[in-house]
Amino acid sequence: MFPTRLTTASQRLAPASLRLVSPLLIALALACGGSSGGGPTTPPGGTPGTPGTPGTPNPTTTTSVSLQNSTFTPADIQVSPGATVTFTNVDNINHTVTFDNTSIASVGAYASGERTVTMPSATGTYPYHCTIHGNMKGTVVVK
Repeated sequence: MFPTRLTTASQRLAPASLRLVSPLLIALALACGGSSGGGPTTPPGGTPGTPGTPGTPNPTTTTSVSLQNSTFTPADIQVSPGATVTFTNVDNINHTVTFDNTSIASVGAYASGERTVTMPSATGTYPYHCTIHGNMKGTVVVK
């Protein structure tokens, strides 16, 4: 069925071999294809986020976050550029609100009450966490 020899004595593909290999190469090139948009794409499941940070699949549009039962609720929020986010600690134990991006003012340890943080005007995903309780994490998507 297939030729036993793909090259001639001069080490070039024989015409019969080219007829066999050419359609395979074309099919491979078409299968690899690409997007027709030409621009960046959003990964499945969320916004691009910052390097090393998973995207946020469904952020809640709000400017209020509660610190309750040692969790941020909601943990993932979406706000407008320059928005002020209010963090309300109802646990009566110390928590912090520390942003990975050090250009955003973080909130030191506090046991109750409200603290506010003004988000940057640059769009993006800004992760934050509690330095006292490592499992408390969230993100603010500025969009």
